[in-house]
Amino acid sequence: MLAYLRDFVSERRRARIETVLAERTRWLTVALEDIYQPHNASAVLRSCECFGVQDVHIIENRNEYNLNPGVDMGASHWLTLRRCREEGTDNTTPALAALKERGYRLYATTPHRDDLLLEEVPVDRPVAVLFGTEESGLSDRALAAADAYVRIPMYGFTESFNISVCAALTLRELSSKIRREGVQWALSEGERDALRLAWYRHSIRGVELIEERYWKESARR
Repeated sequence: MLAYLRDFVSERRRARIETVLAERTRWLTVALEDIYQPHNASAVLRSCECFGVQDVHIIENRNEYNLNPGVDMGASHWLTLRRCREEGTDNTTPALAALKERGYRLYATTPHRDDLLLEEVPVDRPVAVLFGTEESGLSDRALAAADAYVRIPMYGFTESFNISVCAALTLRELSSKIRREGVQWALSEGERDALRLAWYRHSIRGVELIEERYWKESARR
């Protein structure tokens, strides 16, 4: 299917896809707990896409995660959104436990606990950065599950950055750091193929009809 769809994608778009794939990473990921303002929700996804972070884990307990298309600017189409939103249950604990099982070290962003400055976060293991709701921050469950706390230094009267600003500053620092320190941050070829197929599909108008024709032709062989 990947080879078949390739011919329906312009050479310019294929080249752009390859350039972006070469910079995509799952070594760094983001988990968002109960973010509810569409502007912030969308701005965080846009920052993730711009800094090459492929996976975003969306935890919905009290608040539904909604996007603002004018802010998102299509960024969500190129990301893998992993939503944890089973109604009437604690979605934070299983979502963060799954990240730990996959080898991620969890860093909770909070201005209230002194631990690591952003530039001190080690990247020798995959890093998941946790961001909480606009008003009260991360839940006690998320803070308890974190391996460490991280903060961005501030020098004014205001206690904290807006969450979308905090995410952008964090991703700027850590996405650069994983590249500087030479960890195995790039995607595997299998992961690239899976995204390549998804992005080809997103780039082709009427792709469902083209795929249907492919399967019919394959059945006749």
